[in-house]
Amino acid sequence: MLFRRVILAAALSLSTAAQALAAWHEARTKHFIIYSEQRPEDLKTYAEKLERFDAAVRKVRGYGDPALTDGARLTIFDLPSVAAVQRLLPARANAAGFYIPRASGAVAFVSSRDDKSGRLLGPSHLLQHEYTHHLMLTDPDSPLAAWLVEGTAEFFGTAVVEADGSVKIGYPPQGRAQTILRDVGFGAGDLLAGTRPRSDLDRSSLYGKGWLLTHYLAFNPARRGQLDRYVQGLARGVPARQAAEASFGDLKQLDREIDRYATKKFPALQVPAGAGPTVEIRTLGAGEAAIMPVRIRVDRGLRPQDMASVSEQARGVAERYPTDPAVQAVLAEVELDARRTGPAIAAADRALASNPKHIGAMIIKGRALLEEARAKGGTANWGEVRRWLIQANRADTENAEPLFLFYQSFLAARQKPTADAVKGLYYAHVLMPHDVNLRFHVVRQHLTDGELPDALRAFAPIIANPHLEVEKRPMLLQAMQKMQGGDAPGALAAILIDYQTRRGRTDD
Repeated sequence: MLFRRVILAAALSLSTAAQALAAWHEARTKHFIIYSEQRPEDLKTYAEKLERFDAAVRKVRGYGDPALTDGARLTIFDLPSVAAVQRLLPARANAAGFYIPRASGAVAFVSSRDDKSGRLLGPSHLLQHEYTHHLMLTDPDSPLAAWLVEGTAEFFGTAVVEADGSVKIGYPPQGRAQTILRDVGFGAGDLLAGTRPRSDLDRSSLYGKGWLLTHYLAFNPARRGQLDRYVQGLARGVPARQAAEASFGDLKQLDREIDRYATKKFPALQVPAGAGPTVEIRTLGAGEAAIMPVRIRVDRGLRPQDMASVSEQARGVAERYPTDPAVQAVLAEVELDARRTGPAIAAADRALASNPKHIGAMIIKGRALLEEARAKGGTANWGEVRRWLIQANRADTENAEPLFLFYQSFLAARQKPTADAVKGLYYAHVLMPHDVNLRFHVVRQHLTDGELPDALRAFAPIIANPHLEVEKRPMLLQAMQKMQGGDAPGALAAILIDYQTRRGRTDD
């Protein structure tokens, strides 16, 4: 079921007003690794609230809760202010925080101490919104419609954690009032039929009207089960309008119903508090703390114009802490980003000499060996590359990146992936379904093997992503149409053309 009914109650604002200190701390929970300069007691409270939010979403959505290793936990960098977050973004970006899904581990950048109530998307709202996306993609039956993807994220994004640990869900997103209360932008029929946005108002509707429709369907007993039937139709490849009309009936009537619903007091769900989550806090060592500014920029993704200054900073810290594995692993990644594979391998080896089980250093060395092999072409020792990636996989079998890199090594060598490589790719996708590049490879492999239903299931969330701007990538829409028409070779050709255009090359 898409929603499960739970008990109703009152609310408390989710915020942490901790004062920043110089010392960096790490909070480790079942689902999160948080780095922050908050006081340990405030960081513990912040981490507990995130865990309670996670538990509430899982309960309402009916998600499982498997054990996770570090590669699958969400890493959060809690910065001193929104201004510090925005310095990591392009010049004209104005977000209060952001989230990056990737096979190497999803990361988020926020500021829990600058959560101003007047923002369209404050840091708490934004993190909960994005984390809902993070959880939704772990569901094989993830919503396949843009309005539902964003409407569901808005539905949970405004949740508040009460003093007793319970979580209240269903608050309206205040910054979306224009599209919720006024009859502007998309209506229910446009959303359900999969109409692509043509204006900023249309795009805003995916969030505001998407929240309204999601909320209405969650609380209206007369329409119970219709949303499930709609999503099931989309999963079978039924065109959106046809699936909508078969599930909801008269879409104009539904539109009138949600317009009336927008003028009433919204009900809410309350998830009772469960057992208190376990939070482990530690103070980072001197080397880890010194390299943290570099690590934040590396995990954000280094821009070419920043490479020289960040490299100099990383080498300076590494000279002071030559045996610190955390420092040397960050230096290895900086060197690899700068395309200096030899120094990257050397730094990774120094990290592994101090800590032979440092999975981050093992993976960076594997990436560097793969890049060296790409450069050597026909003279590359692919066996050595793969042996190292297998070793990294054995060190952490639940880490997606070594599995994905192992599969990619066959494409880079222009060799057919082995059965084990394909199996590893699919398991990497199970572990880290948020990575779009990994998902594209999964779709491509399914199409290569003529597995259309599996390809369509993996591809639908890509098309449903409203941020992808598929209008600028017409081959993706053509690929979707080919899949729905049963043409696996035609869909594969369209996927490859899009991939080659994006990569600016014609290999792998």
